[in-house]
Amino acid sequence: MTMTNENVLDKLQYLLGTLRDGQKGFADAADHATDPSLKSLFSERSAQRAQMASEVEAHIARLGDKPREGGSVGAALHRTWLNVRDALTGRDDTAVVAEAERGEDVAVENYQDVLKAEGLPADVRSFVEGQFSKVKASHDQIRDMKHSMEAR
Repeated sequence: MTMTNENVLDKLQYLLGTLRDGQKGFADAADHATDPSLKSLFSERSAQRAQMASEVEAHIARLGDKPREGGSVGAALHRTWLNVRDALTGRDDTAVVAEAERGEDVAVENYQDVLKAEGLPADVRSFVEGQFSKVKASHDQIRDMKHSMEAR
């Protein structure tokens, strides 16, 4: 049975918040990284998440709703906690990459949650799967980078 339009919109709004959190998180990571290649990677990922968010916004509009503003409450709380911690401990590139991976873990989980939903219309499922493949590839690259940095 296909889920209601309202439920589909809730799922898309959830992913939109996730993408906006990722956009902000990667921008913050680019600001904190010292290695120019990391700054560049994180800036590119921030731009990627902005583009993906625009795509989700278009789907939301097509389904007759307006995109909600901002990210998720949980991510805002996490960023606040990180800001407090950073004020006390500072950050090196390994810590920045580790936090980026943590953010990507959440993004992967959020996309998997949506894809597990029963009755997601085929066109929306296909769209979400396409975005999930980008999120998963990003996650895996950052995870591998973190492990490589920790091994040094």
